[in-house]
Amino acid sequence: MRWLAAKQIRTVLWGMIAALLVGVTATAAEPVLTRCLVSLVEEARVPAREAGVLVELSVKEGDVLARGGLIGRIDDSQPHFEKQKATAEHDQAVARSKSDVDVRYSIAAEKVAEAELEKAVASNSRIPGSVTEVELSRLELNRKKSELQIEQAQLERQLSALDAHSKSVEVAAADNRIERRKISSPIDGMVVQLYPHLGEWMQPGDPLARVVRTDKLRVEGYVDSAKFEPERVHDRPVTVMVTFADAREETFKGRIVFVSPLVEPGGDFRVFAEVENRKPDGSNQWLLRAGQTATMTIHSDQAPLPPVHRTVTTADVE
Repeated sequence: MRWLAAKQIRTVLWGMIAALLVGVTATAAEPVLTRCLVSLVEEARVPAREAGVLVELSVKEGDVLARGGLIGRIDDSQPHFEKQKATAEHDQAVARSKSDVDVRYSIAAEKVAEAELEKAVASNSRIPGSVTEVELSRLELNRKKSELQIEQAQLERQLSALDAHSKSVEVAAADNRIERRKISSPIDGMVVQLYPHLGEWMQPGDPLARVVRTDKLRVEGYVDSAKFEPERVHDRPVTVMVTFADAREETFKGRIVFVSPLVEPGGDFRVFAEVENRKPDGSNQWLLRAGQTATMTIHSDQAPLPPVHRTVTTADVE
């Protein structure tokens, strides 16, 4: 009987251990999210920033652009003329500011006026009345005028230097007007749509092209909040599996970059990962495409990856 009781106790203990192991396994299981949506990480409808006729279209649909790559150009003949005029005026102002001819002439004239006044004063000292008071006053006025002409010449040089700076700003402004008529891609990506045709009039804000990023995509899914805390999925690596038309399966690597602080009515919270896309050998087509559905496994048992920090610029917002 004692042997039977001991056996029953061992059976109960093993059952409890097994139940605990099952509980640990269920708790430690990695989240597997089905029916995840593949979407774009970055896209831009690139607008015109100035009004004018579209005189150049440098791309076609399907072309791949680097950030800053030229898409098209609005007629920029007028700002080019304005730049030429501002450049010529700037060069003239620089030349005037560098020239000291007027200053040297004024200094020489002041020396002559000083000499004439000194000679008249000396003559009047030797022979009183030989130079009238009116003449002495006129000579004194000429000397004072020469001194002021020196100051005026120096002031003119300073004003010319300021004018040169002002004209350089006008040149820069003309360059900016020329640059604003170039329509460039704000992101690395592929041109998937062109809106106007060559020769059409564009208003500021009219879209010229739609550019989407294809080398990296977003995979969005929902995690059961009753089973997993946000800390277990944030910044974790993921494996994404997609089934293609020929029933083959391809996997892609990525990482969770966003965990929603909100729990949906169904008890799930939204997460999305950024996944590196790739091309098959010998092909120029990307495998992963926005709009596909995927299965995403979040490797919650692995250590979190370093946080991703991004700087948003005006170009990104546009």
